[in-house]
Amino acid sequence: MTALANARRLAHILRLVAVYLAVRLLAPWLRTRPRLAHRFPAVALPDPERLRQLFEDLGGTFVKFGQMLALQPDILSLEYCNALFNLLDRVEPFPYAEAQRIVTEELGRPPEEVFDSFDPRPLATASVGQVHVAYLNGRKVAVKVQRPRVAVEFAGDLRLMAATMAAIRWLRLKPLYWMLEPMTEFVAWTREEIDYRNEARYSERLRGCAAGNPIQYVPKVHTEYTTRRTLVVEFLDGVTLLEYLRARERGDELLPRRLKAMGYDGRRFAANVIDNFLGDAFRHGLYHADLHPANLMILPGNVVGYIDFGITGVLSPYSRRHLMIMTLALAQGDMETLSSQFLKLSVFGRGSDVAGFRAGLEELSRDWYEHEGGHRRLRVNFTRVMTDMLQLSRRTEVMPERDIVKYIRSAIAIDGLNLRFEPDFHVGRHLEEECGRFLQWQQVQGALSDDSLLAWSGLSTRLLTEAPSRAFSLFDRLVRGDLAVRAHLGGDDPRAAIRFRALNLSVMVLSLSILMVLTGEPVAFGLNLFTAEAGLIAAGLGLLAPALRRLA
Repeated sequence: MTALANARRLAHILRLVAVYLAVRLLAPWLRTRPRLAHRFPAVALPDPERLRQLFEDLGGTFVKFGQMLALQPDILSLEYCNALFNLLDRVEPFPYAEAQRIVTEELGRPPEEVFDSFDPRPLATASVGQVHVAYLNGRKVAVKVQRPRVAVEFAGDLRLMAATMAAIRWLRLKPLYWMLEPMTEFVAWTREEIDYRNEARYSERLRGCAAGNPIQYVPKVHTEYTTRRTLVVEFLDGVTLLEYLRARERGDELLPRRLKAMGYDGRRFAANVIDNFLGDAFRHGLYHADLHPANLMILPGNVVGYIDFGITGVLSPYSRRHLMIMTLALAQGDMETLSSQFLKLSVFGRGSDVAGFRAGLEELSRDWYEHEGGHRRLRVNFTRVMTDMLQLSRRTEVMPERDIVKYIRSAIAIDGLNLRFEPDFHVGRHLEEECGRFLQWQQVQGALSDDSLLAWSGLSTRLLTEAPSRAFSLFDRLVRGDLAVRAHLGGDDPRAAIRFRALNLSVMVLSLSILMVLTGEPVAFGLNLFTAEAGLIAAGLGLLAPALRRLA
């Protein structure tokens, strides 16, 4: 049965693709024959819109794949990316009766009983599900409901994609190798995304990372109402970046005025998007990896609101460290460091040309930079640099690891957004400043790492156990005059020598007492700093007392 369903699905896909290719090749000829052209409505569409229509007609995972390609200007031109943006939130909705049935099956009661109110009209529609506005215990929430049969349809499409990738590798179709990487990523992402519990888990983790960050807001998940096919989250009352971009393109002045009343500043918002992305990636190793404009919200005070956590990136401490150095080197024009750090994050095969990659990078850098006051500054946008690097990687077969590719493409998506709504924002300079700060932060964190603290712990233990005996020996030698540091005040007068030793001991006891006050250690005896300080003071007083008696 599964094989038959797969065969039918494959036939449907091949038919639609064949029609698309035929129309693309014959469009000029068909336009001169109106009677024939009316049977192919896609003839009247521009090429980018025709590709978008193909993804919508294919449905299932192909809509999601088109959404991913919309954020990949290294694969498609900007015109095609713009057309595919409509796949982000304008997919055909499914009937409310189906949404009602799914909520009832998942939560045990119809939405009208679970929620105070539930709007049957979807607020936004996408490939995996659609969002309805509801009220829960008096609070406004967004309810994401998964499309009917999406798990079954996606599973079939993913099997077909896996078979396609296997065929490309087996037949060694090198012109199609560029498809392997995005398709592999897509298969991994989609398998997680069709279970909303994964998204809820990532959302809660990112909400924890955002705690205390005044420019980042992640909505609360209502976990008790979240299942495999339903997700209920706090409703963010703001404007999506996609709404703003569309309003600006059509010349709508009402929305910009609303944003101005909210204190919106394009440059500040652009900087906040980058700061949040770098902070999540470099500090926490977990970041939102689906940063298209429908998932970013403009909130009052230029706070960035985040929704839809189906695709999340994870970075190891090793990757974070080298990515920070690489990004800073890129901003500063240090090609040697950039190349070495990139290679540390790459995988190699038999055909890898490392020397060719280094030479190609040096050649590309001549077009990337300009000299400004004795320094190299980026004169092209970040998207151009990353696109050039990924294309060079493919040519030389020096490919960054998958988590690095996801990070780079997320960074490209952010830069693409900034180019759209704040084209004058200098991403290179901002990256240089931020990465420099993060490297300083990491150095401080390194000093306070588990290994460092363990080393300090060992040192402190030795101090606590050995210092009192060593200090007593030191003080005793000082009192007896065995130390090399002497002062012959008053010549050979023994009382003058005793006075000098008593003065030394008094200064030491006073210094230790001041140190105890400054450290502010709680009064508690045991293996701690307070006990060590108290022991040293007691030893000093013990040696000082005989000297004072002799002077009395």
